[in-house]
Amino acid sequence: MQSSKVAIFGTAGSFHYLAAKAYYGEDADLLECYTFMRCCEALKKVEAKYGVLAIENSLAGSILPNYNLINQYGLKIIGEQYLKIELNLLVLKGVKISDIEFVHSHPMALAQCSVFLNQYPHIKMVEQGDTASCVKNISDKNLRNTAAVANQYASKLYNVPVLFKGIENNKHNYTRFFILTKGDETPANTDKASICFRLKHKVGSLSDVLNIIKEENLNLSKIQSVPVLGEPGQYFFHLDVEWKKNHHDHLKKAVAQIDETTDDFSVLGEYVKASLPKD
Repeated sequence: MQSSKVAIFGTAGSFHYLAAKAYYGEDADLLECYTFMRCCEALKKVEAKYGVLAIENSLAGSILPNYNLINQYGLKIIGEQYLKIELNLLVLKGVKISDIEFVHSHPMALAQCSVFLNQYPHIKMVEQGDTASCVKNISDKNLRNTAAVANQYASKLYNVPVLFKGIENNKHNYTRFFILTKGDETPANTDKASICFRLKHKVGSLSDVLNIIKEENLNLSKIQSVPVLGEPGQYFFHLDVEWKKNHHDHLKKAVAQIDETTDDFSVLGEYVKASLPKD
């Protein structure tokens, strides 16, 4: 019997944890994984039915390795979730900025706080796993010379107070997460799809695809090229397209035409378009 668990990257209090709770509710049964690949392995081995995987950030851009993992493991996209990313500097109670020698966090979180952190050259940035595990480590080991960059949920969960709040470079900071499964299900009332293909080697091949999308009155909301592993100069193209409610037939017509126009074409999944959370 397949587990109903939801595989996430990181531990309790991580942004994947919050995204999963936002999508599935507070009672979601989560399986903590310490790499993105481990999340995919959990789906492959049916240790979890669903997975939550970050795919892009509004400041740092797309997470290209995760596109490759979706292809490699044959996963299906059945949803998306946006999360506003608010980052803080967390330390044990009583620790001052002058006491801090190291700041630990996920590399993307550190990059998103570079303006603030560069004000303190005496602090060494150390890339670690997910944001929440860095906070837990400070609490477990009573590290008074170390700070973590993480969210307020992790601060409360591990009792590591916020020293500086909102240290991200830009306040309009959002991460988009894909909801994935190894199964074969499609939500009702879909209005968005993710497709993937390789272009044929001829002039105007990408233009041909874009013209099909235009002619079928689909909205192209994202296009991303991803290098094909082991084949220099070769790329997969990942596209997100949207359509008006009750116009699913436009997607069907476009898919049939694009399949004939490209190589290695696949529909990675259909799902319901998510909205950005309100500030």
